[in-house]
Amino acid sequence: MIDIKKDFGKRVRYYRKQLGYSQIDLADKADITTQTLSGIETGYTFPSYPVFMKLVNALNVPVVKLFLFNDDLLTIDDKELQYLIYEKFKDLDFEKRKIILTIIDALKSD
Repeated sequence: MIDIKKDFGKRVRYYRKQLGYSQIDLADKADITTQTLSGIETGYTFPSYPVFMKLVNALNVPVVKLFLFNDDLLTIDDKELQYLIYEKFKDLDFEKRKIILTIIDALKSD
């Protein structure tokens, strides 16, 4: 079973290191505390939406890459990705679907 907090934290750490940033560097770029970043990277906590968006912008990576926990999926094509998203989306309850749609709308406005 996926531990989303830990796997998400690993992805953030991976992309931070790809950029050659220390935790202090990324925290400064994202305008968050190093304690917050450390908690995220270790899987102790999951970021709020505003912090999440700050990390996405500071890391300059597509949102989906922060949630692809299997490195093999990084080479996935668009149709496969749409299918995977649909499969996960259809199992969510109505309220969670509304949250996902709100996030998608926010991402489209960037």
